[in-house]
Amino acid sequence: MAHHDDDDDGTSTHRRGRWYEGDLGSIGAIQGATCACAIVAIGLMYVMHVSDPGVVIPSERDDDASVVVRRLDDAIARAMEVKTAATTTTTTTGVENEESPENAMSYVARLEACVTTCVEADEDARALGLTRDFGGTWTRLASIEDEGGDGSRRIKFCSSCALWRPLCASHCSMCGVCVRGFDHHCGVLANCVGEANHRFFLLLLVTGAVAGVLVFIQSVFTLSAMPEGEWRSSAWPYVLVFCSLSGAHAFGMVIFAWSHVNLFLLGITTKQYLTREREDTIFTLRRKIKMKSVRERCCGIPMRSKRAALDEFQSKRLTVSRKELFGNFDV
Repeated sequence: MAHHDDDDDGTSTHRRGRWYEGDLGSIGAIQGATCACAIVAIGLMYVMHVSDPGVVIPSERDDDASVVVRRLDDAIARAMEVKTAATTTTTTTGVENEESPENAMSYVARLEACVTTCVEADEDARALGLTRDFGGTWTRLASIEDEGGDGSRRIKFCSSCALWRPLCASHCSMCGVCVRGFDHHCGVLANCVGEANHRFFLLLLVTGAVAGVLVFIQSVFTLSAMPEGEWRSSAWPYVLVFCSLSGAHAFGMVIFAWSHVNLFLLGITTKQYLTREREDTIFTLRRKIKMKSVRERCCGIPMRSKRAALDEFQSKRLTVSRKELFGNFDV
């Protein structure tokens, strides 16, 4: 016969213990699922660390454009020196006030004139349809040959990588390369989250959220299984604190995973969402962006290592130096 004890307030601890013992199978299943999620999450973290996020590999077209852009930058710099010297000598005092609005506008006008003149004088630049903003970034209209290009959107030339940056791609200053479908750079994983590994990042978030929820369920089971008369014991406060922390962690992971999954399904990256115009909503932003379908982003992108992608990128970059020294001849 089972032993039956009553607390001072008449509450039976035997029934509570028997209820907990009857759920040992459920607790074991939850613990096993938690361990499985932890193992899968560790594996996904390793995959995210070594996988290629979608490094943009330069093409021969990028190499030719790089030579043209550098030639134009040199020509514009020389033309600006000449125009600035001519403007300074025509002032009555002989000293140009750089802070006056008139001189600021004249500098913008001089820069715009130099860019227009140098582009029109360069046959290759005219063929590419190059324009340059006052920040020094060269752009051109995205043609049909470009992914998602329809002639209505402009793509930028990345001076660091010496290539035309595809639509929805951005340069990562931490990795030093341009990444397709750039979402953000994750310092925990020491890698970018981009078009090629975004699916693994989502799996990692979902797995972590599930593991957090399972840990919270186990902590609730443990707290509820303690006898009511044990609330003054030394273990009860620690279990309560752990239950609260695990609940907060599970809630945060679920919200974080849910937001990223929604953005992925809508075809919007985190950077695009954070840098959108103030009047743009998610739906208006979705209509402006033309990304691959969910099926293509999940199943249509091959997986490879980031090291292989960086090695290919470096080997392609050497072509630009050879073309600048020897032209378009084979060396």
